[in-house]
Amino acid sequence: MEIGKGKIVIPERIKSGDVIRVQAVVQHPMDTGFFRDANANLIPPFFVQEVRVTYGDEEIARFEWTSGVSKDPMIAFTVRADREAPLTFTYKDNTGKTYQNSVPVAFQPA
Repeated sequence: MEIGKGKIVIPERIKSGDVIRVQAVVQHPMDTGFFRDANANLIPPFFVQEVRVTYGDEEIARFEWTSGVSKDPMIAFTVRADREAPLTFTYKDNTGKTYQNSVPVAFQPA
């Protein structure tokens, strides 16, 4: 597993003003700190704490997660596509590491 690798899915065809569904997933173990490995050693907590979503240079969503979120978490929501700009997801985990994934929102010619 490549921690922090993500995928963002948006519609292939977007027109200005469309309300689009956005789905994003990030690979992360989301370890709670309550489980043990095969040698009975505690697996330390390791999970995404904060997710920020920007559309262009405007923050459009922010999520605060805990260790209770499942492995490889997914987010889905809708947004009005009112400009051509990148849609960027920034994930920060409890160790301070930051992961980022982005997709361009581009309009199809009429």
